[in-house]
Amino acid sequence: MQRGSLSTLAREFLQGSFRGVPFVVLGNGGQTGRKQAVHDYPYRDTPWVEDLGRRGRLYRITGFLCGATCYAQRDLLISASEASGPGLLIHPTIGIIRAACMSFEWRERDGVTGVVDIQLELLEQRNLLTSLVKTSLDAAVAIASVAMQTAASSDFSSKGVPAWSVGEPAINAGKTAAGNWAATAASVIRSPSVMGASVATLPGNNGRYAARNTGTIDPTATVDSVWCALSEAVSSLDTHISNLQTTTTAADLATVILTIPQSLREAVADPGTQLSVLLPLTSYNPISGQTTAPIGAAIAILIDAVAALCRRAALAAIAQACADWQPTSSHEAETLRLRVAKLLDAEALVAADDGDDASWQALRALRVQVTQDLSERASRLPDQITITRNACLPALVLSQQVYADATRAPDLIRRADPIHPAFMPASFEALSE
Repeated sequence: MQRGSLSTLAREFLQGSFRGVPFVVLGNGGQTGRKQAVHDYPYRDTPWVEDLGRRGRLYRITGFLCGATCYAQRDLLISASEASGPGLLIHPTIGIIRAACMSFEWRERDGVTGVVDIQLELLEQRNLLTSLVKTSLDAAVAIASVAMQTAASSDFSSKGVPAWSVGEPAINAGKTAAGNWAATAASVIRSPSVMGASVATLPGNNGRYAARNTGTIDPTATVDSVWCALSEAVSSLDTHISNLQTTTTAADLATVILTIPQSLREAVADPGTQLSVLLPLTSYNPISGQTTAPIGAAIAILIDAVAALCRRAALAAIAQACADWQPTSSHEAETLRLRVAKLLDAEALVAADDGDDASWQALRALRVQVTQDLSERASRLPDQITITRNACLPALVLSQQVYADATRAPDLIRRADPIHPAFMPASFEALSE
């Protein structure tokens, strides 16, 4: 076979690469399963098979190199296979994974130059395709959240601007309604849970009450820097709240209202705590008097419009917090999915009843993105099961018994929340793997 025909043939196959070195993929296979330890006992006909977890996924890929640079590519693949640590494998059907090269074989065909047959054996370390899916879902949630804020602001303007123009009584009523809602945000940012979430960003073990859902630890953070950052966040939020009373137009009032939940979310590093402090802002229903008088009707309309915008601003911030939140079990992800879906459904029903068509459509679109994101994560997480023992045992002992890994003790302590880690309850919730 001539070199030109080999180059033409190579273009008919799919391409792959390992550590950035490309090659032509001819075929591939794999090996998966469970790690099993077989125990034989005297005078027992059947052995006991102990499940030790999922076996690493092994991939065998066959392909070839051709062309003027095939020998250079061969040498690069040899260097890539001998390099320490895992490398990035890009495969047309397997996807994108980080894998360790277990072996690399190459062979030159007899009597043929310019072509090298190769075979790679790789052990998966991490599947990066799910990370790419997660990133795209997070981006979709953020876009839907921004769209919902825009729609909510538009619907508020259509009702709030005419009511605002009636006069000072309606304006003061609208500002008061917004201020009462914002007072909840001012209260929760000073709560112990927010302080604990700030401490969780410090390096080291700060105790189980400070260990939150935060995904980032700042190695340069100190206690003083953490408290200073929190103080600045509190001061910034207080400034936004005070600006509610100095706004001169309905559009300015809407802008400040939309800013408050986002400022509160950004002030808290822990997504789990973000959810806990934002959820109270979604249940705001001030009483507005019903009257046929022009001023009284304008006051009622503006109060209702402000309350709706406040709730929808909080829901938009909650959606973004859900995208950052890292559940540890499928039960946690499913529970939050149902809770957030219920909140979005309830607000969408209110928007439909009030004739806020743009907000209704945006809320439904946001619900789809949030629930899809949480469902996708729930499908990849272990279940939550109940562990029962006859006596109260230390957390280290239980983690060794359940997982054969003493480093899992902090997770058991967090879930069981015992009085003391040396005396875990006889029955508690734990991850299935």
